[in-house]
Formats: sequence, structure tokens, C-alpha cells
Amino acid sequence: MDSIWLWPLALVAFLLSWPAVRAAVARIAGGRYRAQALTSQPDRINLVRATEPVWRHEQARESSARQLAGAGFENGGTFVVREMPELTLGLYANSAENAYAVVYDHPRSGFWAEFVTRYEDGSIATFTTLEPIEVDVPAGSIHVAAPELSLRDLWKRTLAERPKRAMKPCNPFTAAPDFEKGYADSVAYHKQHVARTVEPEVTDVEGMQKAA
Repeated sequence: MDSIWLWPLALVAFLLSWPAVRAAVARIAGGRYRAQALTSQPDRINLVRATEPVWRHEQARESSARQLAGAGFENGGTFVVREMPELTLGLYANSAENAYAVVYDHPRSGFWAEFVTRYEDGSIATFTTLEPIEVDVPAGSIHVAAPELSLRDLWKRTLAERPKRAMKPCNPFTAAPDFEKGYADSVAYHKQHVARTVEPEVTDVEGMQKAA
């Protein structure tokens, strides 16, 4: 059975991590703001293979590519997101360890990377160099943000700390469709989760207004 929560958790977090959003979160109730922000994002994305990719942080990309190759990851291609044309990403897969790796490049949020392991029970384990941000992690899943680590050290931590249970297989050829589906599932989960947590607050406010 497919899970409502697969991947990519870090991209959903990225959509809420721009500097302007961080400043607003400090002033606005987190639940309501996250609900508004997620509602404005596309429900689905389409990856377009980039024949001449634009990497704004070429040195970081080259370093990541070397570290991933040394860790046994195969290149699954470089893509742009049709709905977010400024975002460039590279997909990698380590079939022996059942793990995907993704590197992201964006003009405002910079360069970051993540490792993702998907499990047969529908949960995921995500280890990312993205700055820590509040995320809603479903039962059985883990999300670790460690921006201070190199990609090599983050991979070592992934292997040491990810849950040891039945994992879903992966390979470079399925990376793109898995990413697209995972994005859609992640956004759907977040919208449902935020709606459940925000609606009672809205109801309470309406009740207080009527009472006044």
C-alpha cells in the first residue's frame, strides 16, 4: 500500500524557509501561517531534465558529486522543476543501501542536500543539510537537520541512525518519478495535517467574537 508520506520532506520545508518567511513566522501564529503558505504551493510538480543545468554554487555541487560517488551513489540526472524554474536539483541513488540523495540549488535559499530512505511501512528517514525548521513528521518517520555536517559525514550519520527495518528499493531510473510522487504526497499530508490543527483555533476565535 502506498504511503501518504513518502518524500521529499526537505523541499516542502524549503518552501517555508526563505528569509521573508522566517521573519514572518516570528510575528504570526505558526499554524495559520504554514497553512496559508502551503495552500499557495503547487499540489504537484513536474521535473524537466536539464541538458545545460545552471548551478549557482558550482563548487558546492562538485564537492557533493565527489562525496556521493565515493559513497556509492549513482547519478540519476539533473532537473529543473517546471513549477519552480529557479530551482535546480540533482538526483542520486544508492541501490545497495536503499537510499536516495538530492542536491538543491536556489538563488535565494542557496545550496543544500539530503539523504532519504523510504520504508515498506510508508515511513521515511530524512537527513538534510537544510537549516532546522519546524516540520510535521508522521509516526515512524524521522527528520534530522544537520547543516554543520559535510555530505560525507551526514551519510555516515544516516547509516548509523536511520531505523533498521524493511526499506523500499531505489535506483537512478526511478528517482525522478519517485520524487514527483513524493512531493505530491508530502504536500497533501501537510495540508491535511495543518487543516486539522488550525481549524479548532479558528472555531474558537469565531466563538469568542460571537460572545463579545
